[in-house]
Amino acid sequence: MSKEIILTNHQYEAVIRDYFASKVLRKRLEKSDVEALASKLNEKINIPFFFSEEKEKTVLIKIVTQVDSFLYDHLPNEIYDSIRHAKDGAISDDVAKQLITRLSTLANKKIDIPYLPEKIEYLAVNFILSILVNAMRKNWSLSKTLDQSQAITVPTMNSEEDFEVL
Repeated sequence: MSKEIILTNHQYEAVIRDYFASKVLRKRLEKSDVEALASKLNEKINIPFFFSEEKEKTVLIKIVTQVDSFLYDHLPNEIYDSIRHAKDGAISDDVAKQLITRLSTLANKKIDIPYLPEKIEYLAVNFILSILVNAMRKNWSLSKTLDQSQAITVPTMNSEEDFEVL
């Protein structure tokens, strides 16, 4: 039995505005989220050629922003926004594991950070993806996932093993 989908004009316009948002608006993370993710990423990787911590911090912010934009483009925002709703997260543990694996593969093809060695780029992008997708799970949130981010392991680039949920 099919269910008819009916939107008000206002709802339809909101969907279209969101879907066709300009590049600068294609994000879901707030400033504090980006900073927290960049800090966790800084604990995980070392960018080899920066002289100051300030410059490295700026680069880490840009990496997190690229992943945020990637998820905006590749997930319905209704799912992505569930990183803020701990009680009614959008996805199960099994779906989280599948999403991390699929999005990581796609992200590795779509996101290129030429100033990073490929292995560091892979680790950085997939670490951030893992945090964000884990935050979309039922009874999880971004803050809970950030608190447990040290437990996230990212398989090597040539590994056949699956990504783990926390």
